[in-house]
Amino acid sequence: MYLLDSDAARKLCQYELLNELVAALGCSMHELGVLPQLKFQLQLADHTKSLARLGSINAVELAKRLIASAHEVEVSAATANPLLELNRPDIDTGEAILFAALWEDAESELISGDKRAFVALSKVDGVAVIDALWGRLICLEESLYLMVRDGDFHIVSQKVRSRPDVDISASNSFGRSTPSTQPNVLDALQSYMAALKRSTNGKYVLP
Repeated sequence: MYLLDSDAARKLCQYELLNELVAALGCSMHELGVLPQLKFQLQLADHTKSLARLGSINAVELAKRLIASAHEVEVSAATANPLLELNRPDIDTGEAILFAALWEDAESELISGDKRAFVALSKVDGVAVIDALWGRLICLEESLYLMVRDGDFHIVSQKVRSRPDVDISASNSFGRSTPSTQPNVLDALQSYMAALKRSTNGKYVLP
């Protein structure tokens, strides 16, 4: 299963790239996992508010499809889960739950738009269970990289460039005033991933 944090889920819906994501990952929408609070964060019960939050009708409909198809990520409080005891102010509750869910399911991977949580996690030293997570952590730029590398570049580029309000790093990578070529986009996304690797003391695993 691929877990999506709320930031990544929102941005992928805004870009209308969920179908391209699951194609690049070789999975289905039913093999995604999201936090239970995502539907409230995106205000999907109120069309006007969700439209204001996500920016387009297509993004709202895609978010509703994601909520209907994906698993809700739950972590048992009764389990002696060491990731629930991180208690770091720089890792919010949602990210902590997703890290804990990774510990509970060794087959899962996490796509996160919160690189600060990855940096915070890298500062926790000497915890073997955390060290084992790094190969299963995917930042938003890496997910875009996989779509560009393995999917229809022109469709991905068009969708990202049509929403420059969503993510600065992505907009810069794909080109703001003029579209970047596929090799240049891949290089730009790789540079953001390399920067994350440096920020995590070499722990982040590049694709």
